[in-house]
Amino acid sequence: MIKRRIALVLLSMILLLSLLAACGGGGGGGDALKGTWEGNRDSIGITFKFDGKGGCDTEDEYGIKDTGTYTIADDSTVKIKMSYWDNEIVYNYHIAGDKLVMDSDEPLRPSYELTKTK
Repeated sequence: MIKRRIALVLLSMILLLSLLAACGGGGGGGDALKGTWEGNRDSIGITFKFDGKGGCDTEDEYGIKDTGTYTIADDSTVKIKMSYWDNEIVYNYHIAGDKLVMDSDEPLRPSYELTKTK
């Protein structure tokens, strides 16, 4: 009876450890936007900083800064809400190497062509 209990406890521990290892985070791709990106918006220099945790900052060539949040909806869509903006804007994005292009389906929204610097 004791041997059976010990075997059951050992089997349960092995199963639990296997489950934890399987769920333990392969660390996959992470946040594709995380980092500092520099480029232009309508011929004005701009820097985006995505912190990898849903926060972002921008600064343009004139020193105008803004803070906000972002949510990656899927592999090609990000929702960004900056404090100076009235509403959240949905951007389609594409990353190729160190290049990031963001554009919106909404009219009159700027597009961004950025290069990763950090």
